[in-house]
Amino acid sequence: MNKELFELSYSLKRDFERKVFVAVLFVVGIFAFINIILSYVVFPVRQVSVSMQPDIVKNSCVLFTPLDKSVARGDVVLLSPRNDEAVSIPAKAFSKFVSFFTVGQIDVLNFSHRMGNDFQIRRVIGIPGDEIYMRDYVMYVKPAGEKYFLTEFELVKKPYNISINAAPALWDTSIGTEGSFDSMLLGESEYFVLGDSRNSCVDSRLWGAVDHDDIRASAILQYFPFNKIKLF
Repeated sequence: MNKELFELSYSLKRDFERKVFVAVLFVVGIFAFINIILSYVVFPVRQVSVSMQPDIVKNSCVLFTPLDKSVARGDVVLLSPRNDEAVSIPAKAFSKFVSFFTVGQIDVLNFSHRMGNDFQIRRVIGIPGDEIYMRDYVMYVKPAGEKYFLTEFELVKKPYNISINAAPALWDTSIGTEGSFDSMLLGESEYFVLGDSRNSCVDSRLWGAVDHDDIRASAILQYFPFNKIKLF
């Protein structure tokens, strides 16, 4: 009798252990699959500043994909950090997992908020071969092979809005981000990117043109706040 009870107990124990192992393996598999998707297919980014207002307000969450390598004038893109701090792959994976399921409201590592280490969201205004200049925060562009300059708004396929706030009286225009500059020619693989909030944004006016390799991903969907959901 004792032998039969022992065998039954042992069998139940092994069956329980097998179920626990399968459950753990399933959870790990789901976690790995989600993180592969978030790393190589599509991932969320929270906009933590006002640099892309009015179309992308502060605390908006945008889905980006690194799969689309083409970059067109007017596209919203994600730029690699200016100062890329080393963070372990498991830590990055866990942070992405939590960020995705909290609609980008929780940053476990607080990594994206450190000065110089955030992924900048900016709009592509100039592409290789363009001759560009700025007057009163509006960009004028002469595409390669063309004879005349047009405003940035006349050349894009998808319309967007920019924010230009009037400077206070007696404001020294040499301070802050410049609103006008003379013409320059973009070379091969050079892109000129700007924030939509033209008075309060760090962009190519300070960095200079960015290389195609600096563009990590393209925006595809703004999904938070829910009353501002839109495709790019």
